[in-house]
Amino acid sequence: MEKPHYKNWIPAKLVASVLLGALALLLCARLLVERAAIAGFILMLLSFAALFLGLYLLRARTALDYAGGGVQGKVLDVVLRHLVKAGWDGHGRVLDIGCGSGALAVKLAKAHPHALVTGLDAWGMGWEYSQKLCEDNARLEGVSARVAFRKGDAAKLPFVDGAFDAVASNFVFHEVRSQPDKQALILEALRVLRPGGAFALQDTFFDRRVYGDAQAFVDALRPHVAELHFADTRKPGFAPGFLNTRMVLGSMGLLWGRK
Repeated sequence: MEKPHYKNWIPAKLVASVLLGALALLLCARLLVERAAIAGFILMLLSFAALFLGLYLLRARTALDYAGGGVQGKVLDVVLRHLVKAGWDGHGRVLDIGCGSGALAVKLAKAHPHALVTGLDAWGMGWEYSQKLCEDNARLEGVSARVAFRKGDAAKLPFVDGAFDAVASNFVFHEVRSQPDKQALILEALRVLRPGGAFALQDTFFDRRVYGDAQAFVDALRPHVAELHFADTRKPGFAPGFLNTRMVLGSMGLLWGRK
C-alpha cells in the first residue's frame, strides 16, 4: 500500500555532500602529507571536522524523520496546540505558510475535520519538496477534499486582506530570502488573517543573526495584534538533547495569539 512521504528537514543530499567532502579532504591530505606536511595536517583536521558534521547531520536526520525518531511531527504538534490555545475553534479557512511536503497542512486537516486548509510554498530548487508531493500526501491521508496547495512567496502572499480564520507556519520565515525585513514578513502573514483570527508561527526567533533581540522583535509586533504571546520552544522534552543546537532546534520560538 502506498504511504505518504514527508521529507526530512535535513536533506539527504546535504548529508551526502558533507560526508563526500570529508572523504575528498582526507584523500587530499594523504597525498599532501609527505610533500607538504603542514598543509596535509590542516586538510586532515578539516576532513575530521567535516566527518563529524556529516555524522551529526545523519544522526539528527534519523531522529527528525517521521519513520525514525518522529521529532518533526512532534514539533508540528506544538504549532497545532498553540493555534487552538490562541482561540481557533477548528472551523473556517486556515493557511499554512511554507508547507514544504504538506505535513502541517495535513495534520491541520486531520485534527480539524471542519477546516479548509491552504498550504503555500515557493518549493525552491534547494529543497526536496514539491506541490505534487503535497497533493499526493493529502490524497493518501484522505483529506485532499479539504486541502489545497499553491505556489507563492511568503513575502507577498497571493490573498486578500483577512482571507483566513487562522494562520500557521513552522520553520519558514528565516529561509525567505525575498524579504530580509522579518518584521515585515510577519506582518504580511498577519495581513491575510481576519480580525480576531488565531495565529501560531514557529521559527528560529532566538537566532540573533536573523531576528536580533527576540524580546525586542516580539514587542515591536504587539501594536499590530489584539493578543500576542511568545513561547520559548527550545529544548523540548520530546527531543533528544543533541538536537538542541543552532543547526536544528536550538533557536526555536513561537509567536501565538489573536489579531
